[in-house]
Amino acid sequence: MTEYDSSWDSLRTHPIPRWFDDAALGVYFHWGPYAVPAFEDEWYSRNMYIEGSDAFRHHREEWGPQEEFGYKDFVPLFTGESFDADEWVKRCKEAGASFVGVTAVHADGFLLWDSEISEWNAANVGPEQDVLGQLSRAARKHGLKFVPTFHHGYHWWWYRHANGWDTADPEYAGLYGEPHEPGTEPPESFFRDWQAKIREVIDGYRPDLLWFDAGIGSDWFVRNDEYRREILAYYYNRAEEWDREVEVVHKRQLPHGTGIVDYERARKEGVAERPWLTDTSIDRESWCHVSNPDYKSVSTLITGIVDRASKNGCTFLNVGPKADGTIPAGAQARLDEIGDWFAVNGAGVDGTQPWWTFGEGPTQVKSEERQFEQATQVAFTPEDKRFTRKDDTLYVFVLGWPEDGVTVETAVGQRSSQWAGRWGAALDVDPLPWPDDEYTVELLGSDDPVEWSVADARLHVELPATKPCDHAYGVRIEVG
Repeated sequence: MTEYDSSWDSLRTHPIPRWFDDAALGVYFHWGPYAVPAFEDEWYSRNMYIEGSDAFRHHREEWGPQEEFGYKDFVPLFTGESFDADEWVKRCKEAGASFVGVTAVHADGFLLWDSEISEWNAANVGPEQDVLGQLSRAARKHGLKFVPTFHHGYHWWWYRHANGWDTADPEYAGLYGEPHEPGTEPPESFFRDWQAKIREVIDGYRPDLLWFDAGIGSDWFVRNDEYRREILAYYYNRAEEWDREVEVVHKRQLPHGTGIVDYERARKEGVAERPWLTDTSIDRESWCHVSNPDYKSVSTLITGIVDRASKNGCTFLNVGPKADGTIPAGAQARLDEIGDWFAVNGAGVDGTQPWWTFGEGPTQVKSEERQFEQATQVAFTPEDKRFTRKDDTLYVFVLGWPEDGVTVETAVGQRSSQWAGRWGAALDVDPLPWPDDEYTVELLGSDDPVEWSVADARLHVELPATKPCDHAYGVRIEVG
């Protein structure tokens, strides 16, 4: 049994779980009292106290002055009367997810587990249910990994404690935090509380991943680095006792080589040696349920999953349930369509590895820092292809339906010198050989025969007339 100490040198040696390396999709939920106003996004709890903001004006018009109706007053309205953890997890599994998660605590300070640290938890008030407990048990019942997400690194600066609002009342410090002036350095008690809540979840629910939002990268946390190192070491050592593969996810705010790196609403432009994650929402703007959602198209969601898988990445897709615990119809319809696609094409993304190049085609995918490119449409064409592999099998995903067949330019009998030295050994892959033996070529989801030929170092595949699905068409090529 490996024992980790709380140094970055030790923590960097912790391996990424094989189950994560094999996963193409996880689904999680932003759920909390912010689902009651369902206005703008999950930052409502903060913005409703910022004078001049749209949320401030909306709150006064719809709910009354902040002096009379504060964020805490949404908690009794956050009833979750239709919440069904088993149903949530079943829908995630049917969508093709390998893991499922929920916001254990957002920056608003409300906890979704049965806590002895704060009375402001879902088992005590609001739904009066241990949401984390129910979801973790349902996940394991259905064979999925479980991921709580932690956003409370932001909590110290989240609320404005002023103007006679309830945020400044020490009686509600368990929800809003200790009243303080903007810019005040958080005391040691803040970091102890941050760490204690994570420990409570680790010990109570044995999660498979811990996902951290960007708050842990602030100067405050860097200056109090021991709290981050201690919680990672604690988690890793507890997992050794459980004999379970676990890991942490962060937004490039822990030292290189530590955990899994997450790219919010973004993605890598090329193949990465280490597995990585994108957390993105089914909604273009909000992470929580809002009354006027702007859902992405199914094509955008599915081609994003394929594009990331071809680059050694995984997608963590967020859905915002309503305050009563039901999943909005528009979100559920998209999960259903993703599930239909996985039923046909899942073998080409789950349990696969990158090829020696991620793909080919004219569409450039850019992912500059904080650009959040995934929030906008990436319009792929039939000329855009993405590659994955499993043993001696190559999967070619065509990101638009081609009328005149598929020609693979770069995977047959040749290798770019740029990739040969840099990635060939690391990824242990080769291009397809010249066809001394026959290839077995098939269109996933189709029983119709597929004709193919090789000429001028290009593999050309003639596809059947009937499409087997509506998005990202998978061609399976097996050597020998």
